Amino acid sequence: MADLTSNFLGIKSPNPFWLASAPPTDKAYNVNRAFEAGWGGVSWKTLGEDPHIVNVLSLIHISEPTRPY
Repeated sequence: MADLTSNFLGIKSPNPFWLASAPPTDKAYNVNRAFEAGWGGVSWKTLGEDPHIVNVLSLIHISEPTRPY
């Protein structure tokens, strides 16, 4: 198997395939599963002790039905 080890700006990882900051990386449990599955790293926007859960459905805007004139 090919060696996919990468070193980007001093950050070493077993491969260049990283998960982006998104709902699949919002909990430590999911990040641990990603590393067990072979992902090389994870990128987070913010780190904290107990981050707020992001409700993606609240970001969807449902427009009002058009009114007849």
